[in-house]
Amino acid sequence: MATIQDIADAAGISKAAVSRILNHKGSFSQETIRRVEDIARKMNYISVSAARQEDAEGIKLIAAVFPTQITPYYGILTSLMEGYAYDYGYHLMLCGSLYDYEKEEELFRNLTDRKIKGILLGSFVKDGASIAAQSLPVVTIGYQINEEVPTVRTDNYSGGRIAALHLCGKGCRKLLYLTGFEDGLENDLRYQGFKDALQEQGKEVYPYTITLDQKLNGTIQDVITRMALEHPDADGLFAESQRLAMESIAVYRNLGIEVPKSMKIVGYGNPCLLPYSSPKLSLIRENTAEIARQAVEVLVQMIERPEEPVSFEQNQTT
Repeated sequence: MATIQDIADAAGISKAAVSRILNHKGSFSQETIRRVEDIARKMNYISVSAARQEDAEGIKLIAAVFPTQITPYYGILTSLMEGYAYDYGYHLMLCGSLYDYEKEEELFRNLTDRKIKGILLGSFVKDGASIAAQSLPVVTIGYQINEEVPTVRTDNYSGGRIAALHLCGKGCRKLLYLTGFEDGLENDLRYQGFKDALQEQGKEVYPYTITLDQKLNGTIQDVITRMALEHPDADGLFAESQRLAMESIAVYRNLGIEVPKSMKIVGYGNPCLLPYSSPKLSLIRENTAEIARQAVEVLVQMIERPEEPVSFEQNQTT
């Protein structure tokens, strides 16, 4: 008689994940569910108590490394990843990072010592090659460190273009771009898409960058205020994160500049936070749940099927 382990081996996922799928639990993709059910049917699998079939090897941990800044977005993303990790039989350990490049090796050494199975990395690193050389499987979220490490991210370039075309369609003539992206404007695909679309419309963009020190020292609003005072004739703004967009709304209103009458603002992020902005923020919507699901799925495949090459196809999920 076929066992859950037989189905797991054929499907390339864990016994815990197969058990939850066959018991109609979890939040797996329809493709994964169909694959497992088809294999079970072909093997003439007869269900027994799920408790007997669950993985008995003890707790399996994966780590999620994200900045320690107080940002609601990371809370939403990590909560979603925790749920998907549990579906595959893993527990998620959240690790904070302050972009301390000198401690990268120490971080990975400590995670290896703790028997972590793999890492979901959402914090910028200095040396992509050193990450690729780690013995632990790594999946980056939101940015790509090199071609050897799988990454899960939205189509940021298209998101920037959409924001530019929307603001131009609203009659904006002078446009600003506000970013906290740590890897520079040349690698910021939201900025590149925004700039390219504006150039096609015969318009120029004026970018402003929030540095890590400014984030940590709570001086984001000072930068936005300077930006507003230096460009009093600007009438459109794309902020590459939802937090920066909401901070911008507050600054412009405090300066007596009406939003959206005199300044139109577009942000980028998860719609869960929209009720907390006033007026309600126009948003390039990100499918955060799909990002979390894909990231966990790719990492689990790397852990459990290391002999199979893993890749992720980047499509538009904004």
